[in-house]
Amino acid sequence: MNTDQDEIDFDEEWYLQSYPDVAKAVAAGHIGSGRQHYLAHGREEGRRPHAGSFDAAWYASTYPAVADEIGSAEPDALERHYHERGRYRGYLPHPLASRPRNAAEMRSPFGGLWIDAANAFDIVEGRRKLGVINAEEADLLARFVAEGYVVLRDAVPAALIDSVERVADAAYHGDIPALRFECHAISGEYIAWDPAMLDHPAKAIDLHWFSDVVRDAIFHPNVLRFLHLIFERPVLASQTLTFYHGSQQPLHQDSAYVPYTLPLQFAATWIALEDVEEGTGELEYFVESHRELPDFFYNGAHKSVYEARRRGAGNNVLTEEVEQHLKVIQREAKERSLAKERFLARRGDVLVWHADLAHGGAPTSSRRTRKSLVTHYCPSEVAPLYFENGRVVVKRHESGSCYASGTYLS
Repeated sequence: MNTDQDEIDFDEEWYLQSYPDVAKAVAAGHIGSGRQHYLAHGREEGRRPHAGSFDAAWYASTYPAVADEIGSAEPDALERHYHERGRYRGYLPHPLASRPRNAAEMRSPFGGLWIDAANAFDIVEGRRKLGVINAEEADLLARFVAEGYVVLRDAVPAALIDSVERVADAAYHGDIPALRFECHAISGEYIAWDPAMLDHPAKAIDLHWFSDVVRDAIFHPNVLRFLHLIFERPVLASQTLTFYHGSQQPLHQDSAYVPYTLPLQFAATWIALEDVEEGTGELEYFVESHRELPDFFYNGAHKSVYEARRRGAGNNVLTEEVEQHLKVIQREAKERSLAKERFLARRGDVLVWHADLAHGGAPTSSRRTRKSLVTHYCPSEVAPLYFENGRVVVKRHESGSCYASGTYLS
């Protein structure tokens, strides 16, 4: 299709009236016009440039499932169904329209899990109807598909959280000598414990390698049940990060820094080890960013920094691209009017998020702790790329899940 603006039959007034989210973004100055939005995003999203390109009567009479699903013959409802569901099934908006080769394809050339297929909502509903999942699980999955995260309230019991918190306290007071930390205020490398870590953002690396209670928490049945629903096979925990204070990380996408052989077949959890209050560096994220933000290509081709470096990209180039990626996330989120939310967790709550959800740590205005445990998981046969660096030990938890570490080998 010719993308020249002058050759597109575009109705600016109709477009802004039909898509209030775009009108809001234009009014706020986030994007210049409806035409600009259509060329940059709207066409790819299946939005129309003008009226008259949707045949409601034909659509309703051609696809029997539509009437059952929406219970309405109103043209607006029918068109809304097309944009939300029909187009991902290969339905046409009118009899002369072109049909995509694979209407249900993944949004990213890097693939993903079944939840990333364009018809994922239909898959969720189908599984509910078949009795494979219950109504509560269907609701969680639909929210995960739509928003990129779910919250599992009180998922980890208080007694287990007590035990994990004691281990985290021991770690941050130097009682696990072999444990390594990341603390950029002190060093750019993984280092042994230093008391200064209690005054700066730091991460304890792979605490699960040393603690059975940490493993019991990250593999708790309430957590595994949801991971099994999105992975559809056993789980491997490839990394944990334990925080004492808020991370204050800029909003980023894990897929750039946590690389796997299948770049988007993973997910993460954040377990609250204490109640989280405003100003303690609470977790924040752009809702829907996992499916609204465009892919960022490191060195022009790769999803992760690691893979770009493996294929020859230099550190100077990658450092610049990391900064560029962070700016792109902010710019695209603003242009698409994505909502930013902060997670004020209660102790024992678990946030599960998508590999591409843009998230980070809010600025800290308090010296209060924000103890938490982050885990990255993948399906058990998918390999974290640190497996390719040499000898790796994979161990099995009593739940049947596996765990490994890219830092410790015994």
